[in-house]
Amino acid sequence: MTDILATTQTGLVRGRRSETHPSVLQFHGIPYAEPPVGRRRFARPEAKEPWTGVWDGTRRGAIFPQGPSDLDRPMGPTEGERWEGALTLSVSTPSVEGARPVALWLHGGANCYGGGDVPWYDGASLAANGDMVVVNVNYRLGALGLLHYPGLNEENLAQCDQLAALRWVRANIAAFGGDPNRVTVFGQSAGGNAVIYMLAHPDAEGLFQRAVMLSPSIGRGHHTMADAHRIGRAVLLAVGVDPEVLDHPEELRKAVEKLSPEAFLAATDWVMPEFGPEFGGMIFKPVMDAWHTPEATIRAAVAGAKRCGIPMLLGTTRDEFLAFSEERSPEALTALKAGQKARFDGPDYAFAEAAADAGCEIRKMRFDWTPAPDAHYGACHCIDLPFLFGTTDTWKAPMLAGGDTEAMRALSRDLQRAFTRFVHGDAPCDDWPRFTREEPMTKRWDGQANPVTALRLDD
Repeated sequence: MTDILATTQTGLVRGRRSETHPSVLQFHGIPYAEPPVGRRRFARPEAKEPWTGVWDGTRRGAIFPQGPSDLDRPMGPTEGERWEGALTLSVSTPSVEGARPVALWLHGGANCYGGGDVPWYDGASLAANGDMVVVNVNYRLGALGLLHYPGLNEENLAQCDQLAALRWVRANIAAFGGDPNRVTVFGQSAGGNAVIYMLAHPDAEGLFQRAVMLSPSIGRGHHTMADAHRIGRAVLLAVGVDPEVLDHPEELRKAVEKLSPEAFLAATDWVMPEFGPEFGGMIFKPVMDAWHTPEATIRAAVAGAKRCGIPMLLGTTRDEFLAFSEERSPEALTALKAGQKARFDGPDYAFAEAAADAGCEIRKMRFDWTPAPDAHYGACHCIDLPFLFGTTDTWKAPMLAGGDTEAMRALSRDLQRAFTRFVHGDAPCDDWPRFTREEPMTKRWDGQANPVTALRLDD
């Protein structure tokens, strides 16, 4: 298989053609910052030093250490080698020549799970069918990405990583045939939350021009620093740090540098029963005192989108919460519906209304497709992702079980076509108008008519 070289600001990278889409060139495991290990643990990402020779980007890179997720049941387990130093990204491109629009992917996983460069999210299909450059980003997870404690870390390191990746794209994507002035950032679940954070944060201004948020759990909000410190202290004690060391930054930093990533995973499991119920199962979140509530987050993100003139696409799935529980009794279903409204549907609908009221260009969609009318997981959280990435044949997920292969491929083509048009600067579909408070028009992906209809919050 013929290899190809791309020239970044830090050195040459070797890539090769995709096995599934030979028209696409792929470059895996490109470092966009120095590995955050040793003294760099709990520190902001540092620029990658130039290398000599050629960086081998022909094999899929590692993802950050993580334990099993509660979404392993509907989705299957996340595959990939684990490494704490994996501040890397992958690039899929039709050619290293030209200036195509760029789509940068921020994966979900409650800020504790998942990875950018995994087979589920392979960018080759989108790059080939959409004539775009697709970038998949790894960022620090769990305690290593979002633990806060005085004298150790006061930064949202996972978001610092994401910003560093966006800056890498601005500086280097032209070498891969991408246009740094036409970047769409898209993310799902915690990745969707990250996009909303970027919309609100002034440090992200100018780094992207369009935004797609899929199933962002806006209802979980952000942490206050006080809450983050409570959780951080509990994790540090659970990981075995001497309580007397906690108030001595130099000793504390030396102590945590010696610990393994697995020790932090075990400590997270230990403190989750104490803090999980209080924070909706997401104990590691960005800290933002100024806009930690869902309402304040919405205001800040909408203001940023309006200030920068960023068109947005906001999506949910019809049955988000069926992914999080196996219970299907009438009482359980009622509780799941209420939880979904509080965490996803209500805040996401409020975001769309606020954006529309502010004059922002926003379109809304809902993924309704199910593999069968009585499918156990319904149109659950994450079920839209195989269709967006064109990887339905790769996912061996229980949530897809029983689906007709050809019908799934057809729906994937339709969804990719709409996404492609948005990334290229057009309306996703000719008959898909903006969302407004008076006419809350929503594209429903049902695999059949895929209609655009007015959907209120409780529809």
